[in-house]
Amino acid sequence: MPPAPHSTIHGDRAARLAWILLDWAASAFSTVLITLVVAYVERVAFPHGAWGMEAGVVWAWTLAAAMLVSAVLAPWAAAWADRRDAHQRALVAATIFAIGGLLALASTPPTARVAVLASVATACVGFDIVQVFTGSLLPRIADGRDLDRLSAQGFAAGYAGGAVALVAATALVTAHDRLGLDVAGGLRLAFAFTAAWWLLFSIPAAVARFGGGDGARHAADAGTEILDFARSLWSAGASVADGRFTAVLLGSMIALGGIQTAISQFTSLALQRFDLDGPALVRLVLLVQAVALPGALAVGWLATRFGRRPATAACLAGWIGVLALSWFVRSPMDLYGLAVPLALVLGGVQSLLRAAVADLAPDGRSGVTFGLLQVGTKLAGFVASLAFGALHLATGVPEAGLMALIAQLAAAWWLLRRMA
Repeated sequence: MPPAPHSTIHGDRAARLAWILLDWAASAFSTVLITLVVAYVERVAFPHGAWGMEAGVVWAWTLAAAMLVSAVLAPWAAAWADRRDAHQRALVAATIFAIGGLLALASTPPTARVAVLASVATACVGFDIVQVFTGSLLPRIADGRDLDRLSAQGFAAGYAGGAVALVAATALVTAHDRLGLDVAGGLRLAFAFTAAWWLLFSIPAAVARFGGGDGARHAADAGTEILDFARSLWSAGASVADGRFTAVLLGSMIALGGIQTAISQFTSLALQRFDLDGPALVRLVLLVQAVALPGALAVGWLATRFGRRPATAACLAGWIGVLALSWFVRSPMDLYGLAVPLALVLGGVQSLLRAAVADLAPDGRSGVTFGLLQVGTKLAGFVASLAFGALHLATGVPEAGLMALIAQLAAAWWLLRRMA
């Protein structure tokens, strides 16, 4: 696909920095979610479970409900933004929505259990929609190989920002006695801090100049916009680069869904098999963040130096290798050792896929493209999780589910061979 017209790309330093800060800002939520929020839900709000379910099931189903809502909302929000050329406004609205969920969690006592879960789900849905519009703004400030470089810089900044915010939030929880708070109060203060962090570093993107639309024609309503785009994926006359866009989009969905499932299983392994406490889990996450930062930059350099396709192939091969090695994890030290190679390929492949989809997105359809990517990723993650659990149930061996994830990444690899 030829690069977007020059008039649609506004790549000044302020806009690029503002875009990178979106990853820096939002990653604070993702790191706090998998450490402090899960601890708050499972050990403070639901220490003995509820409604006949264990706390872990309550947590898992809350996230599943948030994923379902995200999958429904994302394409409609994206189509609306495409039709009105309002990606920046949609980004701001989604950020405020997510931050509102976090602030609601911070202000809700743990005894209000339904409100706690609703607040968590709201923040998660907002986070997912923010990712859609962060991706859709990327082709407005970069093109070609610069997409790989900028996307990698964003992921690297995200790992750094997530780590710094997590350290600060954890410090607030640790100092709860000195602040006159109990543990629950310290955690709620940490959530308020995370919301403030997210808001502060998102402000530059709210005022940056990301460039205007390209004048593409759109449908009269969001529903028709989505249907027209879906038809174009299978129409030989309308599909980008003779089906390359469709293959890359599907491959990205499958790969990202498998990767997200693998990450959740990695966390589950840490919590359930080795019963890591809060500080140990935070240290594990910080280790992953620290290694993933240079890993994302290195993969971005490989893509600009040797091409996006070989860099993506190397990352997927690394992921398959990590999943194979997971079979042999028998101690916490093994887990920490596995975290290093996992972190090296964690952000790299995600940044490459974001850049590839942005590069191939049809003119004027970047919003609905990333909206559909979000839906497909959630569905692929659901299938991966279902297959993982089915193999575990059938064999009685937790590691057996790894074969499903390996097969899913191999299928994605096959589709992504069409990548430029």
